[in-house]
Amino acid sequence: MNKYQKAAYFTLILSGLALGLSISAMLVLHFVVGMSWRASTAGFAFIGIMGFSGIRPSLFKKDLRGLDERDLLIKHRAMIAAYWSFWPLFVLSAMAPMFLYGPDGVVPVYYLFWMVFGGMYWVFVIYSIAILNEYGWSDKNE
Repeated sequence: MNKYQKAAYFTLILSGLALGLSISAMLVLHFVVGMSWRASTAGFAFIGIMGFSGIRPSLFKKDLRGLDERDLLIKHRAMIAAYWSFWPLFVLSAMAPMFLYGPDGVVPVYYLFWMVFGGMYWVFVIYSIAILNEYGWSDKNE
């Protein structure tokens, strides 16, 4: 298993943990503590765990096999897959307020934040899935 596969697994585990804890915290704050849905969104603070993805390069910098053309091609294809899936989603989320609020409606500020954050999260996850898909989801060295 090379460093890109390890980093992709690390990203998927970290993003799944962050999203799972955030949703759990939000549900606990709403149903157990009795906060309103708006106030219970403070549970999404656990998304900050995604900040640990910044240490990914220092964790997986040692690779005995080296970097070849196949690895570069896989990274390139994974990035293309991530952004090809991101842009339609981003455009749809940018156009949704027109249909939700109408032409004279007011878009909440937090909606814009969630557009940007959701796009970043989407790119990380799809990039990692594409890398693992290209390598075959296995740990064999070829």
